[in-house]
Amino acid sequence: MGLRQLPIYFRSMSFPRHAGQAAPGRGAAVPPCSPLQIHHAECEVNFLRLEKLLPGFAAGQARHIGTRLPHGGMDVLHLHVVQRCPYTAEVLLRQQQPVWGARGAEFTVRAYLDARMAEVVGCARVRRLLARYDYPNRHGLARDEKWQINRLLGEWLAHCLAEGHALHPAALAADG
Repeated sequence: MGLRQLPIYFRSMSFPRHAGQAAPGRGAAVPPCSPLQIHHAECEVNFLRLEKLLPGFAAGQARHIGTRLPHGGMDVLHLHVVQRCPYTAEVLLRQQQPVWGARGAEFTVRAYLDARMAEVVGCARVRRLLARYDYPNRHGLARDEKWQINRLLGEWLAHCLAEGHALHPAALAADG
């Protein structure tokens, strides 16, 4: 996996060239990361980003975040806490402007409050995402579809935190 393929927060870390080989300046060899460890790290960072945007995860809490698109337009990400239980919260994220296709993307994210992790459990195309898929399959999903969607969620949330701004209901009504 090349450096450009890693999520943003991993790019600043130094990785050894080969698994089991010592990193420069370190005496001991660093064990390789498993795909599960990388997935857990992604979910932990997604939780931290989501927690900054929706502090406390209160039931019914909603937030609208506007961001500028590369071509100069504006997009709005709607975040809404659909369900809050003692140890979990379910958040619906909906993109107003479609990037691809006829509809904007829509994700269902489950935040595990005790484990401090957040992962995508469903999206507009698929109600329940599996950890791995056989390939080829009738839905045209990649083998690691869930990991890719969680990574996309992380990039979206990072962009909202870096470039976004909160929108009030009056601003949303004006955009129509």
